[in-house]
Amino acid sequence: MYPVRRRWRVLRLAQGGQLELTLERVQQPLQLQELWLIRLPAWDAWRRIKRRLNGAFEARQHPSLALLWRRYNELLHAQARKHSLVPYARWQRLIEAPAVAALPNLSALTAQRLHIFRLGEPAGAMLDGDWLALLPGEGYQLSRWADRAVTAALEVKPDVKLLYGDEDQISPAGERCQPQFKPAWNQELCTSDPHYSQCWFVSAALWNQWREQHNQQTICNWQELVLGLQAQIDSPSEQIGHIPMVLCHRSSGQLPKPLPPKELERLLGSAAQVQASPTGLGYQMAWPLPDETTLSLIIPTRDRLELLEACLASIERQEPGCALELVVADNGSREPATLDFLETFAANSSSRRRQIVVRVPGPFNYSAINNRAAEQCRGSVLLLLNNDVEFLRPGWGKQLASNALRPGIGCVGAQLLYPDRTIQHAGVVLGVGGLAGHAHQDLAAGQAGYQRRLDLSQELSAVTAACLAISREHWQQLGGLDESQLAVNYNDVDLCLRAGQLGLKNLYLPQVLALHHESKSRGRPEGAAYRQWRREWSVMERRWGDLLQQDPAYHPHLSLEAGDFSLALRRGAPRVR
Repeated sequence: MYPVRRRWRVLRLAQGGQLELTLERVQQPLQLQELWLIRLPAWDAWRRIKRRLNGAFEARQHPSLALLWRRYNELLHAQARKHSLVPYARWQRLIEAPAVAALPNLSALTAQRLHIFRLGEPAGAMLDGDWLALLPGEGYQLSRWADRAVTAALEVKPDVKLLYGDEDQISPAGERCQPQFKPAWNQELCTSDPHYSQCWFVSAALWNQWREQHNQQTICNWQELVLGLQAQIDSPSEQIGHIPMVLCHRSSGQLPKPLPPKELERLLGSAAQVQASPTGLGYQMAWPLPDETTLSLIIPTRDRLELLEACLASIERQEPGCALELVVADNGSREPATLDFLETFAANSSSRRRQIVVRVPGPFNYSAINNRAAEQCRGSVLLLLNNDVEFLRPGWGKQLASNALRPGIGCVGAQLLYPDRTIQHAGVVLGVGGLAGHAHQDLAAGQAGYQRRLDLSQELSAVTAACLAISREHWQQLGGLDESQLAVNYNDVDLCLRAGQLGLKNLYLPQVLALHHESKSRGRPEGAAYRQWRREWSVMERRWGDLLQQDPAYHPHLSLEAGDFSLALRRGAPRVR
């Protein structure tokens, strides 16, 4: 239930049936102002259902009314919250208040005095041993515990030079609302999000170093200032820190105006071309691709020819933007039509596009299938691609390959949609469901997501192997997927985490959009599949331990019941990260 928002749903009542309304998971007084029951003609009801299911069926299909009704209810149930909503006021009382009370009491000698610098002012005088708090302008204020939080952070991370915290808004009634919880330092997101953080804390040494080069310069945009400060930092991952506490309050809903894309492009000083995202909520980077680059697609399959044909058709239909090599890894197909297709597919290989079929017989081992196929690839970038994925936009190949070849980048993933046009995958959040889950799953496509993150490229701990690009060099360096202990489950998460261990960053690219025909109602595996899932779950727990509960791309105060970025009552003293 959302405030000041009308929702509608089609209901079917048996002749003479009764309707009972039950409100569940309500934790605070609720004012339900209107409840309308409107009798609809059958044709209008089915028209509304079909519109809600827009895109869930291919044009050539003619689903029965029973199938339409079943899909409609599956969609509505899947989008329902999987857990109770935590009101922000309750979170402040139960989580924030004890954390603030646990901060050290500071004497005049130990406190870090915070000088306030607001955008639009001259750079000001040199600082002597203190820290500077950067705020956008009027309408922003520091929390009363900001100085204590900064001092506590420096005790844990003494080498840090640049800090930022979380934010919220003060309503006209004077109540705190709309908290914005942020990830640990995320270079990619900071570049693509013009509102990554409105409050920063700068050490005197860093500020003085920057000021010498920009004497009395007037700065009117935080992104311009932070990018300039970051350029002075030798090791951003070690010297830029995030304090997971609300340290800034905004009294106005107005956010500072972002930089024009060309101005950001100039500040970055890189080869990337910057343009506004399709929703206008952030930036997208287009990186150059060497002319000799070939993207090798590895597509595992076993029969289900209609899926493979649809996948290959989308590759032809949506211009990739780079040279391709198609490698179909056949895991024991038996149907004559599939075998004939694979023979014809391999025979159509040419100098323009190499097409091969790699036979990998035996029990299904997703890791081994991809590893054997990768040995036959010649491209400089590999793309692991499920046979039930269809690309929906052109330029997908260039986007994936160019980012995978960037220095310091490991695995690169896309935004995947279910056939009903809801989110299936927008990156992996560690800890969700106990081990890992998909971010923003079941949210309707086209929405911005939490803090616009569904619409912005960013660093994530992991992405799914249903569509995962990685340079051949890094694939070989990591040794491919773990086929001995993670044959079926979590092999992609493990690959991404191993890349992170090497200092490589894994990226999510929302501009690469694809349809994934994986069923959203599969449920838990049963029998032998369940036992294997539990074994591989245990492998991940032993291998990665506490990291699975401390995803740097998420936040310690957000829920692990679902990757929907909702508030959670997770206790524990917040530590700078």
